[in-house]
Amino acid sequence: MFSFLSKGSAKKVSAAPELKAPLHMPEVNPYEFFWGLVQDKRPASVLEVGTRRSDDARSTHLLAEFPWIRETSNYVRADIQDGLDVDIIADLHTLPEEWSGRFQCFIADAVFEHLERPWLAAKEVSRVLAPGGLFFVVTHQTYPIHGHPNDFFRFSKEALRLIFEDADLVVDLAEYSERCLIIPPAHVVPPELLEMWNWEFPSYALSIVVGRKPK
Repeated sequence: MFSFLSKGSAKKVSAAPELKAPLHMPEVNPYEFFWGLVQDKRPASVLEVGTRRSDDARSTHLLAEFPWIRETSNYVRADIQDGLDVDIIADLHTLPEEWSGRFQCFIADAVFEHLERPWLAAKEVSRVLAPGGLFFVVTHQTYPIHGHPNDFFRFSKEALRLIFEDADLVVDLAEYSERCLIIPPAHVVPPELLEMWNWEFPSYALSIVVGRKPK
């Protein structure tokens, strides 16, 4: 659980109040749902974007989850900046023309919030996917502002569904994960109303969409 406290708060909060179960509990775990599809379809070519290490000591790409891909050329790791774990520098708004229909799976974890025009990127995802290809996008519904190199958007699950359906992709699941506790300054939400406020207006660190390109 994440707790965010305004720097300008006059009163320091020593411990976050414990929340009861949120109003919305996902019926399907989006991670289990996606990896179940991967195990079933075993995509032979994958494009993962946003793979550059922000911490040189820690790799975040998912190549190890696709042990049947033996040729590294079939698992392309792309990022807007060069660095460790980057095979090619690419802008998700304008991917290479020769990639049209090339990939059977697309993965983006903590990328779409950094895109200037994510609806255009969704159309590029649609273009580079082969018919029947899977896509898995994890971004934020609630999260602190952060760089790499810019931070533009936060997404509801409905917003994610919209931009990918508008890109002519099939959305099989749009869901939230990682319930958050928001602690605003007392003049915004009085402390005695904080638990009920978080109950009525839930927030989540992650917003996730899973889907495919029609055959």
